Amino acid sequence: MPTESIGYARLVSTYALPARPRATKAFIDTAVKGRLTETQGEVELQRFEPKYRPEPTLVGDLQFALRYEGIDLEVLALLFARSGRGELEDWLRRRPESRFARRAGFLFEWLTGEALAAEVPPRSAYVPALDEALQFAFAGGARNPKFRVVDNLPGNRRFCPLVRKTAFLRAMAAKDLRRRSSEVLAKYDRDLLRRAAAFLYLKETQSSFEVEREKPSPDRAQRFADLLRQAETDVALSEERLADLQNAVVDARFHEFAYRTRQNWIGKDFGYRKQVDLVPARPEDVPDLMDGLVALAEAVRARPESVDAVVAAASVSFGFDFIHPFMDGNGRLHRYLIHEMLSSAGFTPKGIVLPVSAVILANLGEYVDVLERFSKPLMARTRYDPDVPQAPATGNDAVYFRYFDATEQAAFLYRALERTVEYDLEEEIRFLIGFDAARARLNALADWPAHSLDLFIRLVRQNDGRLSRTRRTSHFAWMSDDEVERFEAIVAEAFASGPAVGA
Repeated sequence: MPTESIGYARLVSTYALPARPRATKAFIDTAVKGRLTETQGEVELQRFEPKYRPEPTLVGDLQFALRYEGIDLEVLALLFARSGRGELEDWLRRRPESRFARRAGFLFEWLTGEALAAEVPPRSAYVPALDEALQFAFAGGARNPKFRVVDNLPGNRRFCPLVRKTAFLRAMAAKDLRRRSSEVLAKYDRDLLRRAAAFLYLKETQSSFEVEREKPSPDRAQRFADLLRQAETDVALSEERLADLQNAVVDARFHEFAYRTRQNWIGKDFGYRKQVDLVPARPEDVPDLMDGLVALAEAVRARPESVDAVVAAASVSFGFDFIHPFMDGNGRLHRYLIHEMLSSAGFTPKGIVLPVSAVILANLGEYVDVLERFSKPLMARTRYDPDVPQAPATGNDAVYFRYFDATEQAAFLYRALERTVEYDLEEEIRFLIGFDAARARLNALADWPAHSLDLFIRLVRQNDGRLSRTRRTSHFAWMSDDEVERFEAIVAEAFASGPAVGA
């Protein structure tokens, strides 16, 4: 069993840092030869044999963490605020050429905005701030000449979630789902794709509202569908534009024209008590956090080739939901931002919306779990009474929203997109092909009352190929038994046929 915490775990303990539990922990384990990584519950344990043991100092554990655990901006921000600059400056004086000392110095200045006394040899080779073998980075970042470090962090000081390169995420990135979606769509003719696109926009709209157990009015549903069609826009995000988007998804009585100025909370109101599941960022922190989020989104839009599209979409969209910058409509905007970010990064084919919300709806428990991976650790340290809203919340500091680990959120979005691209997208197109075929044959065989033909096809499909007795009595009493049987067979044959393809 692990016997000695090292790296970030020991820094958190030694300096009593108010950091959330990390998804990975490093230990010295005398029973291990070399290194071993295993998962226990939701935590990844990294076991090292004793020869890896760092000195029990800030410098020793920090160098170990940067080398083997990657960058944890939350822990580092809390650590540097408590430790100050002395030990880092001493490290840089003793080892000015060390790539770990230089990375640590760069991260101190990046996080604190304070300058360190340091003189790095001018011929030192540049090193990346983020180890791309361990975490997803922003390729080709700016060079910092003071520390000879390339700033490849996938964000900025105000907002920079990080994503670990787990085995699953490496495999997903290698699948190249962007290419796969283009291959799937290339099999079908353009007229069919135009009809499929219209259907997919409506399906994504319906699913997004159903995630929140809402049944929108036709006007609100149409506004959201129209909004999804704007996901390919080149218009930059901003507070004004996000407020306009918020106005498009909520009832006019709840329109907002700027970020919220009150503390909000997420949960259930049972009347006699309130169940608080998350207290988002404090209202005074929202503008700065959102400026950072918008800056990240626009950096992706400007250089989409420099970032993993799904990782960027997860960071921005889930980050938006966690910050919750408006009093209403945040969930739908969070799901809208998935589409805009995927489009900005060139992931989504032009003119198509991938029905991600349908996958979310079908896997609602997993979606809630991913949200709770952020909210539960934060709520363990947050205090807020919604019955006394004038009393400010405590524990929901901005640092937890700036620098969260978005690995689980990126993994969830990748799973949703894999399902969408590899199965749902083609299923929806096949459905339209079958529907068209059934409609054409049935229309030639009977004089159908208004709207009843499409209804018949839908009802038969929904009832495993049979028209129920209740529906027969209420809507299709005019049919003979023979007609019902023949028409059911036609629907079954139409949907069993292979897809028509062509350019």
